Order: sequence, then structure tokens, then C-alpha cells
Amino acid sequence: MQSVKTWMRTNRRFVLSALGALAAGGLAGCGGGGSGGAAPVPEEAKPVGTWLGPLSDLQEDVRFLDIPPPASTVFQDQTLRQTAHLSLGGDQVRIKFGNLQGKAPVPLARVRVALSTGAGTVDVATDVAVTFQGRESVSIPAGGEVWSDKVSIRVPDGGNLAVSVYVREAADSTSAHRYANAIQYLASGDLSSTAAMPSAPGNLLTSWHWMSAIDVYKTGPARVVVAFGDSLTDGNGSTLGANQRYPDLLSARLLKAGAGAPVSVVNAGLGGNRWLHDRFGLKGVARFRRDVLGVSGVTHAIVQMGINDIGFQQAWTPDEKATAAQVIASLSAAVAAAKAAGIQVYLATLTPFKGHVYFSDPGEEMRQAVNTWIRANTEVAGVFDFDAAVRDPAEPARLLAAYRDADSLHVNDLGYARMVESIPLDKFR
Repeated sequence: MQSVKTWMRTNRRFVLSALGALAAGGLAGCGGGGSGGAAPVPEEAKPVGTWLGPLSDLQEDVRFLDIPPPASTVFQDQTLRQTAHLSLGGDQVRIKFGNLQGKAPVPLARVRVALSTGAGTVDVATDVAVTFQGRESVSIPAGGEVWSDKVSIRVPDGGNLAVSVYVREAADSTSAHRYANAIQYLASGDLSSTAAMPSAPGNLLTSWHWMSAIDVYKTGPARVVVAFGDSLTDGNGSTLGANQRYPDLLSARLLKAGAGAPVSVVNAGLGGNRWLHDRFGLKGVARFRRDVLGVSGVTHAIVQMGINDIGFQQAWTPDEKATAAQVIASLSAAVAAAKAAGIQVYLATLTPFKGHVYFSDPGEEMRQAVNTWIRANTEVAGVFDFDAAVRDPAEPARLLAAYRDADSLHVNDLGYARMVESIPLDKFR
């Protein structure tokens, strides 16, 4: 088997091409950078990433999966209450809203936050207004993003924050995180400060809209781990609304372990995402720059992506090719870009998928080639062997039945827990 260094020399053109895509525009302003100056005395609280909801376009063409376009592309005179499961808590937060894929402005008439008490309800005693440069309303232009001002609200570690947005005028609703794996609530009128939202089936959504990131303000050292990947990071297959995605479980395990600096685990998974082709969001070589390098205070990254590059071309998008060498080049370029930003990187192996509709023998050969390269990699801080953790020892191309979701690609709650159990916690201390 050729060494990693030999592979890098042989495939230099692939690596340089992918690295160029990741580095385009430079790394200035990314969370992993540092000014090199002396720390302020006394130290001021700084923003630390605690939640992420990468956005994609709900109108993009995914009909090859029998996913219909949204019935409506606007919200108007409605309140949308969305819940974010935070990793680290604190006394102040800020929230980012995006209209990256919208074709028209998104006018937010009123935004409020409160601690969630479950099922669309909030603790009204914690309800507080969210402002934007001192104003309660903001209009986000098509293609734009905006951070809120600091919001004073005490959120516990692992707490659930309800963000209620009232839109009076028509607001383009196509910028969304399609597979939130959580329930959101939509109702007519301004209900942004009410204790409970209507919960009839017609009021329920399973995507996050506009809300793309939440930071908490912390003093002292804090570590931010960004889990970057596709639906297996996004949590597909886990129980709806139960926060059993593997980054959630890793965060809970780190919180329980206690000792050391606070550690935030941010989920940058995006269901259906690939390294080499747009669809289900920006292709990974472009999205990595936004959703990993751009996270506030990022110090570590876990990267597990490539199974959709392998499988989509076999069953659904035959014109959108990907080779094992190209997936490896994308992984290598992501590692190089993260390391250049001062981020410790961990690679995770691609998990089995025999039994899924896009499985094929050539695809399995590609998966094995990528995993062989990952396991042999000496450029990263470590390798998490998710493949070994959840595969069936009797048939390694297939997930163990106890961990397998119905589609044979994703894992269930037990499978995500097993993946997290395989991660040594001292890697983030």
C-alpha cells in the first residue's frame, strides 16, 4: 500500500485544485485565526460558536429523490418559533440570520428569544427582545446575512433556546436547513411572546428557516469542535426532536466528563451534501470555508464526508462524477486549510451502506479506498474509525442490524451513541 506522502505526490494536481477552492478569498476573519496581540486586561467576553444550522435552497432541484418543491416560498403575517439545542450556555448570546438563497429580502419585524420548555412552549419569564444595531426589526437582502446584537439571557449548558420570528410583510422562506430533525412551529399573527404555539399538524415544520448560527459569550479559554459532514452528521435516522445526533451526544458526553476548559460541539452537518457538486447546499470544498473556518472560536474539526459523492453518481446523478482520488483530494485540502487556520483536525471513516438504494460494488471499492487513506493519514491529529464502530463484523460492507436505520445508510440513536463512544474525549482537552 502506498504511503500518504507518496499518494500526495502522485495526486498533487487533485490536491492543489481542491485546496485552491477552499482557500479562495483567504482565511481572514475566520474563527481559527488570531491577532497575535496581547490579551485584553481584564479579559472581555468573546463570541464562541454553540449552534449551527447550515443553510441551503429549498427550491433546488432534488426531484430525483421524489422531494417536491415547497408548497409556499414566502411567510407573511406569521410567527415562526424555532428551537436550537445549544452546546455551551452562558448569559449572553447572538444569533445569525441568513437569506443566502432567497430571491427577495427577508424583513424580520420582530424577533424574541426565551428558554424552551418543549413542544413549542417557552418560559415567558425569560422572554427577551432581539435587536439589530439597536432596532427590533431588520431586512436581510437577498444573498445577505446579519448578526443580532448581544442578547442577555441565561441559557444552561445543553439548554434549548426558542427563537420566535414574526414577519409582517412577505418574507422569502427558501433559505433553510432542510433536515433539521426537529419540529418548528408556524402560525398566523404575532405570537412571538406567547407561552405556547398552535401544535396542529398544519402548524408544524421540520426545517429551520433563516437562523444559521448562535454564539454564546464566554470569558476564559473555550474549545469549539465543529463536526462537518452530511446527513450522518446532521442526524438523519435519529429520533425526531430528541437531540440524538452524534454531535449532540458528544457534547453531552464532554459536559458530563467535566474537567478542563469548556468544550462546545457545533453541528455543521448538511443532509445530502457532497464535496464535489452543488445540490443539497454548497459543495463541501466551498462550504467548509463558511461552516468550519468561519465558526466563532473554532479550535477543532471532525470531518466525515464523501459517501454521497460515491453513491449519488451510482443511482441518481450519473453526470455528476466523483472518483476516490477526488474525494481524497477534497479531504486533504480541507485538512490543509484547517491546519493553516490553527485548527486541530480529526478525520472519521465513511460508514457502511450496503442495502441502501445507491449501494454498488464499485461504490464499496471507493469507500474502502477512501477509508484506507484516512486510516493511514499522518497529517491529522487523529482518526475516528466510525466504520469499525458500527459495521457488521460478519458482513463489513453493511451496518450492524442493532445500529441500522431502515434505509441501511443512516444509523439509529444507538448507532450514533456507539459512534460517540468510539471517540476518545481527551482529544478535545
